[in-house]
Amino acid sequence: MSRVLGRTARGCGGLEERRRASARRLAALAALAIAAAGCGARGGAAAPGAVAPARGARGGAAAPGAVAPARGERGGAAAQGAAAAERLFREAASLASRRRAIGVQLFVLDEAAQAGAAGATGERGAARRAALEAEAARVQARTVAAYAALVDAPALRAAEQRPRALLELARALQDGGDLRGAEARLRQLALEHPASSEAPEAHLALADLAFAAGRLDEAARACDAALRGAAPHALRKRALYMKSWSLRGLGGSAETGEAMRALRAIVRLDPAPAGSPEALIDEAAERELVELYAAHGDLERARAFFAGAGDRAGPRLLGEVEARAARRRRADPVDRPTL
Repeated sequence: MSRVLGRTARGCGGLEERRRASARRLAALAALAIAAAGCGARGGAAAPGAVAPARGARGGAAAPGAVAPARGERGGAAAQGAAAAERLFREAASLASRRRAIGVQLFVLDEAAQAGAAGATGERGAARRAALEAEAARVQARTVAAYAALVDAPALRAAEQRPRALLELARALQDGGDLRGAEARLRQLALEHPASSEAPEAHLALADLAFAAGRLDEAARACDAALRGAAPHALRKRALYMKSWSLRGLGGSAETGEAMRALRAIVRLDPAPAGSPEALIDEAAERELVELYAAHGDLERARAFFAGAGDRAGPRLLGEVEARAARRRRADPVDRPTL
């Protein structure tokens, strides 16, 4: 992961997550995650094809007399499909929570080993780590299988949980290192459920993957796709920040100008709650906008440019740019005629 990508990951919280970063963000929820791990479906992940055992194999309709014999109407099959989708989704979510809980345990073990705690180092610590990693791999595979069973079942294509399941499936694949599989599922989500609330998240996740692979043009386009429509402010800030970094990586005056406008759009939005990842983006966007404009902007047009940042931050940022310009002028040596 490049230095720029790492910086963006810390600000956005949406790039490819390593175990330690994920564990830190989830440490506060560890107890909840561990509790959730025991509250899922009893039978483990559903095997492929076990989505609706009592239904017909292809059409999703019940076999005669097999499902809801007293109804005999489509409503019975639809209700059963909804119940199957909900069951699979809950099961997969429970497994994902269990995987995160194991990640917290691995993080705690790492910290204990660094502190030299008894039982965390040597053969005993290594054995504990190996057991946790093996369990994490098993749970990861079951999580992927459970989400895939939902999204790939023809009878459940209209399930309301399907867009979210596709997104979570992509995340699980990415966590397991299958970046191609994750990208394919994200594209499937964006194509098959373009009007869903998860579609902007899919586009932003595609931008993350493209940025990590150095495909900056593609990352910027994916950010634009995430910004279409009424995306929530938190997602808009992450997409705008990713877009600004992608454009700066491309270089060129036009790209730099567009990067500055993306940062200005962040500044214009309402501030995020203190301590949130988006609050870090707010802070970084203001700082980087001043730095970029001072280095590449037209000072004669600065007042008009920063008026577009809104009344809350625009005048303050303009003052910072003008102060930088004044300091630079004072630092420049004055041309003196030689005698």
